[in-house]
Amino acid sequence: MFKKIPLIVYPFLTSLLLVLAYPKFDLGWLAWVGLAPLSYYLLKVRTFRAAALGGLGCGFLFYLGILYWIYPTMRAGGVGPAVSALGLALLALVLAAEFLAVSAFGYRLRKAGLQAWPYVFALGWFVMEYGKIYLSQKAVWFPWFMLGYTQADLLPLVQVVSVTGIYGLSAAVCFTGALAGAALAADCRPAARLLRFSPALLLVAGLWYFGQRELAGAYVPERSLQVALLQPSIDLYAKWDAAEADNIKANIEGLLAGAGGADLAVWPENALPCWIDEPACEGWLRGAAARSGAEGNFVGSVSKGGGRHVSAFLLDSSGTVRSSYNKRQLVPFGEYVPLRGLLGKFIQPVAALGEFEPGAPRQRLAEFGGIKIGSAICYESIFPNLFAGDSRAGADLYVNITNDGWYLDTAAPYQHFNANIFRAVETRRSVVRAANNGISGVIDPWGRVLARTALNERTVLRAAAPVYVEQAFFPAYGHWVAGAALLLVLAFLLALLFA
Repeated sequence: MFKKIPLIVYPFLTSLLLVLAYPKFDLGWLAWVGLAPLSYYLLKVRTFRAAALGGLGCGFLFYLGILYWIYPTMRAGGVGPAVSALGLALLALVLAAEFLAVSAFGYRLRKAGLQAWPYVFALGWFVMEYGKIYLSQKAVWFPWFMLGYTQADLLPLVQVVSVTGIYGLSAAVCFTGALAGAALAADCRPAARLLRFSPALLLVAGLWYFGQRELAGAYVPERSLQVALLQPSIDLYAKWDAAEADNIKANIEGLLAGAGGADLAVWPENALPCWIDEPACEGWLRGAAARSGAEGNFVGSVSKGGGRHVSAFLLDSSGTVRSSYNKRQLVPFGEYVPLRGLLGKFIQPVAALGEFEPGAPRQRLAEFGGIKIGSAICYESIFPNLFAGDSRAGADLYVNITNDGWYLDTAAPYQHFNANIFRAVETRRSVVRAANNGISGVIDPWGRVLARTALNERTVLRAAAPVYVEQAFFPAYGHWVAGAALLLVLAFLLALLFA
């Protein structure tokens, strides 16, 4: 039956299946066969050009689907319909280069034969996902999409990321789809095709067994931290209106009234309607923190200290700033303009406050009550390397503060929240998250969401964040796994080149 479908349709079937696997559809199980149509296409198409274009089209439609929220976000910011649509289309086209690259690789890999193809193709996917994180550090990219993120609701399958990082789970999901595509492409009977697909079934069963064992053997926490997560749901487009400053302060003070007795009150990103360096702003913050009744306050604010930064500050019970953190991974075109020498004359920063400077790659961890805190502001939660680096530096717990109000009631806040589940499991550390309009919550080291808020709810969430001392494999040795995958891919490519 599948042979009756025009070949050109297959890449677009993959786009549809993968979009449905993400929030708000949340049909994560579809991802395990999501790459089967594209794989079948790559094994059947006649030319390299057709393979590359099919991959590009697949990626373009996929990114249009999961990043659709770019359009309403731009429209809410006052950008016209045509420019908003163009912005979404251009971003989707650029990011589709990921699918183009793996499709070109998959086509060239056909010389390896149908038996080996799915295994090496999955390794190539691993390298692609790892590579785009590296590219984001050295140049500019937007690594919002990882195939493994589709499994956020299937916690037994997620546990493998404590060993391989998100990349290993993504490669496993890719492998099952690639193996299904290769089985369909084989000229054999249905029973033989099912036999060819059996390694995928064994892999999923193995991951599930490993995950269940990990969940069942979860350690008793060393201690727990009582947190109060502030979710003020401040209107972003009134945030820097001077006339609204008093209302915003009153909003936050009202929430702080519910933080009394907590160990740590966590404010969202850029919670202050002012620069923390301004004397009046700093004075109000100190007073509000001291009156909160919490032992400490973790506050997000913009700062001019040593440059313009998006920052977080840890205050003690008296309101005195004890430590600070400057965001390391800035949002391209939102907090800075990439390739400013080339693009600066054509593109102005999207952020109302202009451009910011990144913080130092290595910063001293905040310490509170004997607990070392790894800080992550907004966009940084999609970078496994930042969390892994802080874990190696001794982080006992992570605090992620964000402001997802830009995205309105779209899938973006749900996509963003889910990324934190994987950061928790990769490091085996709890993640505490405070978001301006949601989703705020506490995630334990096995990815279990212990408490969470609803989107656009004004509230203070009281919860206990468990603190563990056991170390995960991934932060210490994950780069060796990635290096091994890269070497295997290069070895196959060289072998095919000289075959």
